[in-house]
Amino acid sequence: MRNLRLGSTLIALSVLTLVAGRLQPTSWFEDIPYANATFGNVVAGLFFYFAIYVLGLQSLEYFRAPRVGLKSLFALLIAAMFIFGEIGNSDNERMSVLETVMGIIFLLSIGYTEEIFSRGFVYGALYKFGRRSAIFFSSLGFGLMHINRYWGSDWDPWLAYWHVVETFGFAVFACALMILTRSIWLVVVFHGLIDWSIVFDEYIPPDPNEVQWEPSFWDGLTSPLFNLSIFLFLAWLLFKIEKGTVPRWVKRLALKWKLVEPEFANA
Repeated sequence: MRNLRLGSTLIALSVLTLVAGRLQPTSWFEDIPYANATFGNVVAGLFFYFAIYVLGLQSLEYFRAPRVGLKSLFALLIAAMFIFGEIGNSDNERMSVLETVMGIIFLLSIGYTEEIFSRGFVYGALYKFGRRSAIFFSSLGFGLMHINRYWGSDWDPWLAYWHVVETFGFAVFACALMILTRSIWLVVVFHGLIDWSIVFDEYIPPDPNEVQWEPSFWDGLTSPLFNLSIFLFLAWLLFKIEKGTVPRWVKRLALKWKLVEPEFANA
């Protein structure tokens, strides 16, 4: 019965956010790039924050400034590697100053909305079933929500499966980042910037003459597992650090890069 309630809650919350996303207005601003989507994201995020506050969910404790310390610094270094990798792999096409600024704000609004919903509302609502259940099922719901982009003519079962699996892993890592730093706001920024290619990667229309890759069942099944394993390993590492002391190799790395003073590392 407990698992049934948990599954029903997850499905209901996922459907709610999909419906809310499709019903939000999209034509309030005419001449400002990304303004409509940004405004819709902010409104949706405020709605779910209000729900979190009214319900007094456990996740409210993460709506504060991040804690300062070697543990948080290590977590931010890992997050920064993902961000720099994403920015470096994008085409970073030239845009006007207005487009660039609004594009970054739009990306942050994506991170804001999805994190307030997934790590704030869903994680907080499911926390009564235990932290592990909240992490797993909120991450699973986050992954399943990304099937939304493959509806209709864009439906591709392998692409949908790969996206769900990889975003599930991302969500588990995001939970670990939030819990270790004790702040959802760092995760909001991380999430927004990790989506850098949405705005700054040049769109290349598909070539109708290009032969589409049709993976075998085994290739299709295992293709996203490498990225998934990276996210899960790093999440596991952050949870281990959050539970106890910082591993010695992390301290040595921080000292080598001159990120901390020797007396702080020995504390």
